[in-house]
Amino acid sequence: MKFQGNLVIGRPVEKVWEFLWDVEKLSRCIPGCQAVKTIKEREKYELSVKDNVGPISVDFEMVADVKKLEPLKRIEIAMEGKDFKSGGVRQTMALALSPKGNNTQVDFETDVNVFGRLGTLGYPFVKKKAEAVIKEFGENVKGAIEANP
Repeated sequence: MKFQGNLVIGRPVEKVWEFLWDVEKLSRCIPGCQAVKTIKEREKYELSVKDNVGPISVDFEMVADVKKLEPLKRIEIAMEGKDFKSGGVRQTMALALSPKGNNTQVDFETDVNVFGRLGTLGYPFVKKKAEAVIKEFGENVKGAIEANP
């Protein structure tokens, strides 16, 4: 499932970029994120994420690999998580930052694939959940950055 969109954050690019690399703060914006661990700074991270997708509860141990990094401009990340009972998820995400006066526009593209029991729920159901998580994450990031001048 592919998703794309953008949001405008009321802070300059430097502040947004700084926030995106504060792993502790950023992890609080991820719906269901219980813990995050830095394996190698700006390269590899482990996350523990719990959530419900309809009748299925998921407890993913995820690995996030930074694939491409252009400071103050672009980040590309590949993530994979598995749950023994529910299946798993693979996701790629690209974030592009551009200045808009004193604000920052963040354009994103993401591709999410689910497998196992999660894959049996059906495309419309999983798509709706993915859209909700992406929207909540974006709102959380925007709110967290704008709350701190």
